[in-house]
Amino acid sequence: MKNFNDLKKEYLRILAKVDESFFNTAHEYSKFKEGLSGLFLASEPDLYWSAKNKIMIVGAETRDWNIKLDQQYTLEKYMLRSIEKNKSFFQKMMLEARTKKITFHDFTRAVADKSGSEGLIYCNLFCFAWKEKSPIKSKYFDQIKSISFDLLKAQIDYFEPSVIIFANGSQNTVYRRELFDPKFYSEGKDYSEENIDKNQLYKFIYDGKYLCYRIQHPSTIRGKRAAFAARKKLISLLPEV
Repeated sequence: MKNFNDLKKEYLRILAKVDESFFNTAHEYSKFKEGLSGLFLASEPDLYWSAKNKIMIVGAETRDWNIKLDQQYTLEKYMLRSIEKNKSFFQKMMLEARTKKITFHDFTRAVADKSGSEGLIYCNLFCFAWKEKSPIKSKYFDQIKSISFDLLKAQIDYFEPSVIIFANGSQNTVYRRELFDPKFYSEGKDYSEENIDKNQLYKFIYDGKYLCYRIQHPSTIRGKRAAFAARKKLISLLPEV
């Protein structure tokens, strides 16, 4: 069994290379004042290592995710607060009523109901949002992307999920492929024989060890009916508790 302190140390190692103005809201040149959200860091479920199914869901961005400290800023305090916020927020989302809506966490709840919540990890492709939207148009995007990719690599290496679900949306395809190079894909499969377009659902093995599924972001409006069919099929493919 791994120790979550190891991932915390890796988080700190990665973040220590970044200018403090990305995290400290009291900094003279704080990026928060320009529209940068708080940092999003994945937490570890209490029963993760004993969970039957270990599934990582990689979303898009963090919207208005903000980190507030009740004490003087240090990078470690900020990191710990970010992890705590992820954990408490995701636990709250798992307890929300099940509906027929198409929000991101309606999808995560559906995954939890099929495969269990104990081994469910909630990550994002990008660890910051910009003005409550995707950071792609931010003038700091290159830095945000670099930080995000380093963090996501660390999360995957630590959690070693049996399944990774990319639910990022088509606008992020080019960036996802920067981190997860298609030349390392194998055993690719679509579900066109079930009238589900490859753009809606695709299965592959990454780097010879990670079973991956790619779908549209769960709250996508374009092709709503097709996206719903793809999500329903994906849920059917996931392991049961």
